[in-house]
Amino acid sequence: MTPVDILESRIGRVTVLTVAGRLVLGDGDAALHERIEALAREGRIDIVLNVHDASYVDSCGVGVMVQEYVSLRRRGGTLKLVCPSQRCHRMLTITHLTAILELYESDEAALRSYVAETRTA
Repeated sequence: MTPVDILESRIGRVTVLTVAGRLVLGDGDAALHERIEALAREGRIDIVLNVHDASYVDSCGVGVMVQEYVSLRRRGGTLKLVCPSQRCHRMLTITHLTAILELYESDEAALRSYVAETRTA
């Protein structure tokens, strides 16, 4: 069994990545980084990251989320986070990253936010 599985779906210009398993140093963090960077090279820079099924997210997992958020913003895109676990949400709150990362309760809510941004642009 691999430590992390990343499922991908594409809805218009937005890519939804669903993470299942452990998003941790040495395995899940590198896999997520590589997947998002590959998408960005294709021009897919608007990403919804659903971590609802992530069984464990350590500080390196959170670090890669922030790193990819910054990388995508520099390219004109963004990363929106869906369903962080209670532990992950606590870590994001303690580190004040909830002020930076956009958190949503569902993929649908995150996808709607992209539509709302398009209308106001």
